[in-house]
Amino acid sequence: MDTLPATAPTLRQLGPADAARYRALRLAGLRAFPHAFRPSYDEAVLQPLAWAEGRLNKAGEYWFGAFDGIELVGAICLRTQDGQKNRHSASLNALVVDPGRQRQGIASALVACLIGFARSLGHVRQITLTVIDGNAAAIGLYERFGFRQFGLEPDAFLHDGQYYAKQHRQLFLVTPSP
Repeated sequence: MDTLPATAPTLRQLGPADAARYRALRLAGLRAFPHAFRPSYDEAVLQPLAWAEGRLNKAGEYWFGAFDGIELVGAICLRTQDGQKNRHSASLNALVVDPGRQRQGIASALVACLIGFARSLGHVRQITLTVIDGNAAAIGLYERFGFRQFGLEPDAFLHDGQYYAKQHRQLFLVTPSP
């Protein structure tokens, strides 16, 4: 289980002004945990700062960051959908915590923040996510928040010549319809 740092990080919504910090955090996560993320470090390092600015400013995506002072130590995204038929479903994306700050409760704080924000929108009934099968730390985190597996996609991810399955997980914010 995560242990809390001496002082809990400050959580707030991210925007384009945070792009440089976000880009650095993302690259550190991709380098330390290449098996856990879809893009490779080599691909991501070529993306300019403008890419990160655009990502943090994209309509329908709500980014949150955990800060230790001015240092961004974690980030997460809630991606919503447009349209009457899909707007009830959102997805948790791009959770990353500074490699040197793992197991300090930062990921838990970010997931809790994201779920609370999704509830506050009023129309989001469920949150989905994907996680590499076998990533025990991430799976344990999501299970503690009530995300349940509803599917497994074999050979979804290729890293260093090895294929990995991807779990599809879902959290209902309301009781699902029968």
